[in-house]
Amino acid sequence: MMNKNSIRDYLSYPLMGFLYLLSFLPFWILYGFSAFLSFLLHRVFRYRLNIVRQNLRNSFPGKTEKELRAIEKMFYRNFSDIMVEVVKFKTIPISSLKQRCHYPERSIELLNNYYDQGRSVMIVMGHMGNWEWAGASYPLYNKHKVLTAYRPLRNKIFDKDTLKMRQRTGNLLASMKNLPREMIKQRNQVTATALIADQTPSPDNAFWIKFLHQETPFFRGTELLSQKFSTPVFWGSVRRIKRGYYQIELELITENPSAFEKPGSLTCLFASYLERDISAQPESWLWSHRRWKHQRPEKAQLGCVTQKLTDIND
Repeated sequence: MMNKNSIRDYLSYPLMGFLYLLSFLPFWILYGFSAFLSFLLHRVFRYRLNIVRQNLRNSFPGKTEKELRAIEKMFYRNFSDIMVEVVKFKTIPISSLKQRCHYPERSIELLNNYYDQGRSVMIVMGHMGNWEWAGASYPLYNKHKVLTAYRPLRNKIFDKDTLKMRQRTGNLLASMKNLPREMIKQRNQVTATALIADQTPSPDNAFWIKFLHQETPFFRGTELLSQKFSTPVFWGSVRRIKRGYYQIELELITENPSAFEKPGSLTCLFASYLERDISAQPESWLWSHRRWKHQRPEKAQLGCVTQKLTDIND
């Protein structure tokens, strides 16, 4: 007799096959479907609508209800576009992916200079723009061997398929749990370790930061690993140029993470970069994520408040 997991796995195969066939469709058809999907998610199914509205209202207390509704509508459009772009990623030609993910020359030169010096680096990103394309496109421009941290999916069939997709451009992948071990294993290689820094940790094992006007938990791992392995830390800024095209700017946060002696201070700095990018293009962040589902425990101190950064891209 099949259990629930067996039934779920059995049903996963035809769905994966359908998505694979869907990925061969041209972008103009996929984006047409995305527009319809956006309407369904936003207006019909109201997918996490209360969460999106609450997150926006708390993050931008100075904006009017009309301004918040405009961001909300654009968010669902962006969210649907990312969904079809991830499906397209299964079969998109690598040359097309490179055309759609642009890296400024200064970013390429900066990262490759570290590679030429034999120095590994760490890249911190958020759920901005199409983070899947951004992570996959890095090896197409830069020399570092890329090690990407990820959270395994509950569905093992989809997890295996997702890993295969993410490895298309040569990235190595390691679960968050196994990342330190994999970094040690790769210590004789010149690597770029990439992490998504805005996921939600358990409240008791987090740095608490005043982020977007709210007390927010951040993972400790990025800061601790960069200090342990003495890797320069970069912020990966992903901005949508137009539909299906992104600019990925790599900015040096610090060359010496160990100089940040106060626990959480480095985490607070890259949280400031994320807040800056969200303020510049708010519809591009993942507002449907339950980022503030935890309350700060009494024993946990509020480490710092995000800083106002000058946008060095301007």
